[in-house]
Amino acid sequence: MHSTIANDASVGTTIGTFDPIDARNGNVRLRDGTTNMVGISYCAVRAAQTTGTAMMSRLRLTSADLRIAAGAADFVLAHASGGGIATQSGGWGVPARWIPVDFPAQQGNVLNYFFSQMGIEPADNVSIQVGTAHVAGQQPPAAWYTASMARTHLPLQGSVSSNGSSTTTARTSLVAATIPSLYSQLVSIVVHQAQDAVQTTAEPTTAFVEVESTIGNFEPQEWPTSGISPALAGTLVGLGLWVDNDPLPFYFVKGATSTQTVEPFVTGLGTQTAANAYGYGIGLRY
Repeated sequence: MHSTIANDASVGTTIGTFDPIDARNGNVRLRDGTTNMVGISYCAVRAAQTTGTAMMSRLRLTSADLRIAAGAADFVLAHASGGGIATQSGGWGVPARWIPVDFPAQQGNVLNYFFSQMGIEPADNVSIQVGTAHVAGQQPPAAWYTASMARTHLPLQGSVSSNGSSTTTARTSLVAATIPSLYSQLVSIVVHQAQDAVQTTAEPTTAFVEVESTIGNFEPQEWPTSGISPALAGTLVGLGLWVDNDPLPFYFVKGATSTQTVEPFVTGLGTQTAANAYGYGIGLRY
């Protein structure tokens, strides 16, 4: 399974108007050998926080190639947030999420994403990462699809992990991990992001990883990290930032005859005052 990220640092200015997500991969082109689109991964956070605005979101998928017209695939995103309180402020963590889908597709098919706010009045724009998961060649097993629809992954028989840090302004390695030879399948991925220094106001953080590997025919593997919302301008209150970020149902067949490596590289959408911490895990099966 492959995944390609589209992103944008600021979309959703007007309620009911769908802005194109096109800062990166405005046209998402499916990989050679594609037979189906199987999922959408995403992380969306406010690009700013104001005192009196509620915020909900919609993600629109369109594709002439997949015969998906505007309005036929408008997904309500899981997160919603209310207005901040006065000048006292704190941000919050936002998990990466998964939407299982099932669209027959072919190599070279093009998809487009758009974003709109929901609610009762214009609120803050959104910084968003959207991944298109599509299968090429050998299909995942039926059990993978069942787990995917439950928004979870196959049971793990092993895992590799590592960590790093980044200001999210440049593509940065999160340090390679070795997959032992006895494992034949990669079945999940999780990438955490956490604030290291004291949070500053007006700095939303969204990012994605590109995973490279010595496994042949592996890329593209681009997946969203968890995100961090900005705080209100004013006095920051004394709280930490916490997020529960479940693994996404990643899938790739490695084969059980050789030792391989994986190495995620993180890239963010905005400049950060201080480097954030990142950690990743890739779940394995025999």
